[in-house]
Amino acid sequence: MEDFSAISVFVRVVEAKSFSSAAQHLQMTPSGVSRAISRLEESLGARLFFRSTRSLRLTDDGSAFYARCKEILADLTEATEALGYARTKPAGKLRVAASSAVGRAALIPNLAEFEHKYPDIRLELTMCDFPFDLNEEGFDCAIRMGELADSSLIARKIGHFSNVLCAAPSYLAKHGMPSSIDDLKNHRAVNFVHPSTGKPYQWQFDSPSGRVSVDVDAHMLINDGESVIQAAIAGLGIIQAPHCLANTALEKGLLEIIMTDTISTGSNLWIVYPQKRHLSARVQAFIEWTSELFQRTSEPKCKLVQQQQMEMARQRKLRQEAAAAVA
Repeated sequence: MEDFSAISVFVRVVEAKSFSSAAQHLQMTPSGVSRAISRLEESLGARLFFRSTRSLRLTDDGSAFYARCKEILADLTEATEALGYARTKPAGKLRVAASSAVGRAALIPNLAEFEHKYPDIRLELTMCDFPFDLNEEGFDCAIRMGELADSSLIARKIGHFSNVLCAAPSYLAKHGMPSSIDDLKNHRAVNFVHPSTGKPYQWQFDSPSGRVSVDVDAHMLINDGESVIQAAIAGLGIIQAPHCLANTALEKGLLEIIMTDTISTGSNLWIVYPQKRHLSARVQAFIEWTSELFQRTSEPKCKLVQQQQMEMARQRKLRQEAAAAVA
């Protein structure tokens, strides 16, 4: 087909529901729009509209052609944006879904940084704790935790959650500090219960012998992650929570990390989006920003300090061995 612009005219006529309204938007005359549609029908060898003086409606061929043309024009727009991503500022509406806990604790506190970097993106953030069809609901992407169900979505890992044991200073002053994983049974625990399954969360620990999973006999179960953290702040017991969700309370001194040598790598964090040949500049920008954000915030500072100390000790040992070999 030589006259590709006629497809844009056709799509505009369908969406405007009249030749005259489409002409006004396209800055053409109604007769010019009519001629473009006639050329398109002649080229296709098919009638696209039923026309009358009072109505304009699609034929069956026209309906099928419109659905395909709309996809093609969307792909063309995204391809243009993708090619211009390195040279232009991403702009326009970006619809993102995230779980309530991730949205409140990890995204929203850092969104000023995102807005400063991408001032022309208009973010529409939806909190939702249940999976849904991104295509059907019109979302550009979503942030999800843990194991992903098989789907037609593309998934990109952007980080993970480090699980930390936390308690309020008031709780520790009253009940003392646990000294080991086995010692936890002598303490009060508050645990998260999955809303969809009703199953309590199984605590995970790193130990010298490897990963340890523990079924906690908690005296309180709560099906909301933010509320679990609030319960710990109130001194109701010890919790295990993703570090980024508890980070605000930790920085304010409302909670303390305990048993830092048991901090474990928890659930993976993913950004998922519909399969498309070209990602829009807006989605690319958001993926890059969230990847950097969660790479930066996944590990608690105390864990990073431990890693640095271990690396320094390793280097010191290597130097000592090298010196002994020379001697």
